[in-house]
Amino acid sequence: MLVFPLAIALTMSATDGGISSLVWDERSAVKVPEGSVVDVVLKKAPSRLAASDPAFCEVTLEKPGFQKATRTVQLADAALRLLGVATEVLRGRQRTRVERLASWRVGDRARGWASVWALHDDAALARIIGTLSPHPEGSLLIQETSRKSVVTTSDRRPAGAGGRGAKRRAGPDSRGVWLAAAWRADPAAPPWARRHSANAWAAVLAAPAAAGWVSRDVTALIGDWAGVHGWLPDHPHRPIGLLGAMLAWHGDVTVRPAAQEMAREAAELAAARARIAEQLASRDRAAAARAAGQTALGGAGHAAARQVAAQLAARAVARRTHEVVAETAARDAAVRAARGL
Repeated sequence: MLVFPLAIALTMSATDGGISSLVWDERSAVKVPEGSVVDVVLKKAPSRLAASDPAFCEVTLEKPGFQKATRTVQLADAALRLLGVATEVLRGRQRTRVERLASWRVGDRARGWASVWALHDDAALARIIGTLSPHPEGSLLIQETSRKSVVTTSDRRPAGAGGRGAKRRAGPDSRGVWLAAAWRADPAAPPWARRHSANAWAAVLAAPAAAGWVSRDVTALIGDWAGVHGWLPDHPHRPIGLLGAMLAWHGDVTVRPAAQEMAREAAELAAARARIAEQLASRDRAAAARAAGQTALGGAGHAAARQVAAQLAARAVARRTHEVVAETAARDAAVRAARGL
């Protein structure tokens, strides 16, 4: 009997249905009850594939109790997929009208191809599988799993036989993700920068991000590359590969493409701010002098000066009046003497 630690989907008898198609791995610790649909499929399947051939499906479903198992097969497939112990390797499909007509001409009445699934273990499910029950209302029998019981086969290794298993994929570089997100949000970035997510761009931008690049450096690199090569595709076939080629053309990532331009703009901004600060300081000094002058207008010195000025003005008016009166009297005397009065 094959091994599979499930108590829900695979404990079905031959009259209940089972899995539509499977790929069996001999290293997997899977137990399938005798007489179930999975057991029949696995035993009748050619080589390591099962139910991938329409003729084989027809032979299997001709067995007693398998005629109305279509919905049960679908439920079992969904249960295995949700439990994480089966993966659909090749999705099945129905034949098109042209394919059916072509197959009918040679006597093949099959309507399509079933899905191909792969069975595998699930560590989290293996730890709690003893508490599951095949009945929705629970089981009357309490099954206790001994700590000494062997859950998996003895030759299982974390990385597979011989240590040749797949390695755990590392997560995206955090700095690369940050730089990619900032570059995708930059309005000056090309439209194809938003065709991929920040995580997809993180790998190619990891080294520039570690060297302190910002989104403007990436945009400046694209502009330099387009200026030297004379063109830039509007819709590149592989944007990530194109950016990688640009970085390889640039060479040393410690030399930022927009560093000089950003330094020049920073110097101009600092000079403008210094000029504005000097203008504000000059305005404040003029305002202070004007306020001091206005305050000095009401002082004792200005009052004495105004009094002296008033006295001088009064003396000038009196002197001018005396001169006018003397001149008028002399002219009047001369007129009288001329007339003999």
